[in-house]
Amino acid sequence: MVRFVSGLAALLFCVVAAPVLAQQSVPGDGIYSIAGDPELAAEHPYGTARGWTVLAGQTNAGFAYCAAETTAGGVSWRFGYDIGGQWQVALQSSWRGETEYGTFDVDGHTSGITGWGDGRWLILWPFLGEYDAIAQGNRLSLQLGTIRYQLALSGTAAAALKVRECMENHGVSPQAAAAPANARRAVAMPNLAVRGETLIGNCQTAFASYRCTATTLTPTAGYGDAMLVEDAFGTEPGFVVQTDRADRSQVWVSFDRASYTYLGFWSTDGTCREPVPSQDAQVIANLGHDTWRLCIR
Repeated sequence: MVRFVSGLAALLFCVVAAPVLAQQSVPGDGIYSIAGDPELAAEHPYGTARGWTVLAGQTNAGFAYCAAETTAGGVSWRFGYDIGGQWQVALQSSWRGETEYGTFDVDGHTSGITGWGDGRWLILWPFLGEYDAIAQGNRLSLQLGTIRYQLALSGTAAAALKVRECMENHGVSPQAAAAPANARRAVAMPNLAVRGETLIGNCQTAFASYRCTATTLTPTAGYGDAMLVEDAFGTEPGFVVQTDRADRSQVWVSFDRASYTYLGFWSTDGTCREPVPSQDAQVIANLGHDTWRLCIR
């Protein structure tokens, strides 16, 4: 992933500054932690983006925050904003109380920071410029005394955009706001347990080129063929594609080879597939702000 740091962000990284002090949330103080807040009444999924789930939190007083969460290497962590405009990073941790002064490092650009833990989550308040660094970076390294994390920043650009959209909509997803009276039935995906011939080819998405396999599947009614497309080395997303006789495809994506998200109808020129402009609200939410493209050669 290409890293882009704005002039302001670069300045913040280069200047030695005092740590940003995360505060323990106290009921009634108007400050909300994006995880484990004592005033949290409910939390619900807002949408997904490149392997991240964006969540919206509410207190009894109303909307409180949006945060993107993922789990990697056994560690669940999230980043997002509360309604006061304070952006935060939260990591599952048994730490209690304030941490030692430490470092927040994205791709070698370091700033000082401290955190606060409640025994379930560790909350950090990084500088504003570091939000863009996380969105465009490759790796986040945290060291606060004995607390150390190394986190890959995969899919964070799309997740950051989805969080901002969630904040603009006060946690109400577009599909929830415009849900049709008669919702469509869930689209049936081909059965992955019944597989046929496997071929090896070269795949290209908007983000990577890689060696891939294409395994034939039994399509659902009305479709001419179906296939499971996977990275031969298991590092890129997998796709299920089934195509009708008019060369219009239905596509699903998986980031863990277990759960699949429906990405609607895609058009094809015979080699490359892209989402068609007109999709239903749920698919639009699933596609997020990302660029989707799949070419198989």
